[in-house]
Amino acid sequence: MRQIENAENLPEADCADGCAHPREVYQLLGHENAEDRFLTAYRSGRMHHAWLLTGPKGIGKATLAYRMARKLLGGESLLKTSLDIPKSDPIAQRVEALTHGNLFVLRRPYDVKLKRFRQDIPVDRVREVSGFFQETAAETGQWRVCIIDSADELNRNSENAILKLLEEPPSNTLFILISSAPGRLLPTIRSRCLNLELRAVPDAQIGSWLSEQGCGSPELMTAAVKLSRGAPGKALALVQNADTVLRSLSDYIGSLSRMDNAIDMSIAKIMASKKNETARGLFWDGLGDTLHANALHAATGTYEGPFSPAQIKRSPKTWQENHARLRDARRAEAAINMDKTATMFELLSSIRAA
Repeated sequence: MRQIENAENLPEADCADGCAHPREVYQLLGHENAEDRFLTAYRSGRMHHAWLLTGPKGIGKATLAYRMARKLLGGESLLKTSLDIPKSDPIAQRVEALTHGNLFVLRRPYDVKLKRFRQDIPVDRVREVSGFFQETAAETGQWRVCIIDSADELNRNSENAILKLLEEPPSNTLFILISSAPGRLLPTIRSRCLNLELRAVPDAQIGSWLSEQGCGSPELMTAAVKLSRGAPGKALALVQNADTVLRSLSDYIGSLSRMDNAIDMSIAKIMASKKNETARGLFWDGLGDTLHANALHAATGTYEGPFSPAQIKRSPKTWQENHARLRDARRAEAAINMDKTATMFELLSSIRAA
């Protein structure tokens, strides 16, 4: 018999630090058209066996995947035209606890001995999916569901193994693949899935939602919305990492009019801390978007970035060169085992001196 997923309460690769796991989230902000498309297929009785949910990180792909799973596994919607299944529903409770026998979640495993996640999803885990579908259904009900979060983390052997399952799917099964970079997947995998693209949520809608959550000061919430790129999950992560990310970004941009290596080194050390790995990625993104916003401000006089524009006169070309410098540094750091403090300090100092 298949073991209960995560019975030992290990760290979960598909959950952002400081955020609730998507299976514990019962509200989906935006994406009504995507839900309508799924419900139409469900009601038609001609459900396609594989759906590829695409869009930027934090936009709600995994939240939608678990809403789809609850519906197929027998959860009772509040309305027939909705996937709003309440937390009190027995099916929802078992999905949230990962104890539903007809649900398989495929994700990067945690290595207990090394105390870290695998860099990819190994093919052995995909073979467990195959065994899951070959077994007699553990629960009553027609459907069995496999959520792959994320398909971007499949290695080539794993992709080929998933492809075989998609080519000859068992009856009454649904694969939900989650991807932020679908172009990297095998074309043959993409061709066997219905693509459900989640588009950016309007800033006003994200802002209202953050206010309802009681997330921080208006200034920080506004900055988080501007840097979220229409992804509610990213906006929430930014607010939850406000002291580390948003305040560091504000301090840095606000100090560009003078030489201040102390600020650069302080930020570099903060972002190099292992506990701030998520914050580091958010800071990279936020700094890149802020440099781009200042480039547009220099060219057009209109500023749409977070906080206030940098109080320093630079040409659009100089801001663009700084943006390119950041992109190159980030790629190099990802490809090579570089000193994180030195990499960030050198970048911040070079932008300041440009």
